[in-house]
Amino acid sequence: MATVPELKRKTCSYSFHREPLTSLIELSNLMTSGNQKGFVDQYGDILTLLKMLAPTLEEYSILLSVPVRYQVPFLDVPKEVDFRVVARALHLGIKEVSDSWKSSGDVVGLPLKFLLRVAREEAEKGSWEAFHAQLAVMIYGIVLFPSMPNFVDYAAVSIFIGGNPVPTLLADTYYAIHSRHGKGGAIRCCLLLLLRWFLSLLPVSGPFVDAQSTHKWTQRVMSLTSYDIRWQSYRMDVRNVIMSCGGFRNVPLIGTRGCINYNPVLSLRQLGFVMKGRPLEAEVAESVYFEKQSDPARLEQIGRAWKSIGVKDGSVLGKKFAVAMPDYTDWVKERVETLLLPYDRMEPLHEQPPLILAESVPAEHYKQALMENRRLREKEQDTQMELYKAKADRLNLAHQLRGVREEMLAD
Repeated sequence: MATVPELKRKTCSYSFHREPLTSLIELSNLMTSGNQKGFVDQYGDILTLLKMLAPTLEEYSILLSVPVRYQVPFLDVPKEVDFRVVARALHLGIKEVSDSWKSSGDVVGLPLKFLLRVAREEAEKGSWEAFHAQLAVMIYGIVLFPSMPNFVDYAAVSIFIGGNPVPTLLADTYYAIHSRHGKGGAIRCCLLLLLRWFLSLLPVSGPFVDAQSTHKWTQRVMSLTSYDIRWQSYRMDVRNVIMSCGGFRNVPLIGTRGCINYNPVLSLRQLGFVMKGRPLEAEVAESVYFEKQSDPARLEQIGRAWKSIGVKDGSVLGKKFAVAMPDYTDWVKERVETLLLPYDRMEPLHEQPPLILAESVPAEHYKQALMENRRLREKEQDTQMELYKAKADRLNLAHQLRGVREEMLAD
């Protein structure tokens, strides 16, 4: 008998414009370790985006070391440019900014060439506070929120001045994936950050290592099960989770181009909490998805909603115990059958734990032991890496000391 093929959703492909980052990397190399610490303290760990490129606000916040402020995030660029505010933020003169303010395509802002020049001048003078601000705004405009090549537009400058980039970055991530606009560095950056987050959840010896030569990446992803994923990192000790805003039962996000909601109730496990039961329909609904210019009234409504942020902590979400209960997994299976998967489902690549456990070992204790074992393995790997780095630093210092002694003897 002929078998009926499994129904699947259609998928789309993406193409990316790669922004040249060499000039920004060269600028970042001008900083000493002490100056770099000052930069991170002021603007977060966004320098890592120049070296390697979360699905939740809290995870993006930890990845970038930038806190999420409980305030209304970036809504849109102001209608009029206040050059005094821009100049103060970038440590530049008002006339210097206004004279350099240009248009590129349908946006306005500052050319990258101008910002590179003034930043190098500040570095030569040792004006590190000004240098840090100018380098940071270039990372915002070229890496995080790009619109035109070699140009930092007003939107990126406004987000930089607001100091709360995480909600906007998460919005751009989801909006880029759900829309079919495959052009621009913002999508590339968002998807690479998403990939970085996803890979951080996988065990060291996973299907991306064992089956590279025999399976496509889609097959390897579809073969993953919950036992292949390290759901919680001990470094991401999240206690407070933004779950809703105003009258929305989920979180509406405002990006640089469009608005879209995300559903934190589906992401609690990766923050370490238990997936207890079936979420309410309002908590997983598509409540927001539109291009910003198409609905100004809806955009204003979302802005008002962010004035009343619903945060839940451990007293409501429960103890940290990253497992999924049967009621939730049954709901997921039903949801998959309803929405259809984009790729063929695959058999697991690794042997799965038994579904029926010994009567003397409760399932909850067994799963807890698995999670603790994985946490300890992860901590051991980090400790080994720190030990290796310490040994390398010691050898480097010994080499430098030997060089100094040789110079002293030569003199």
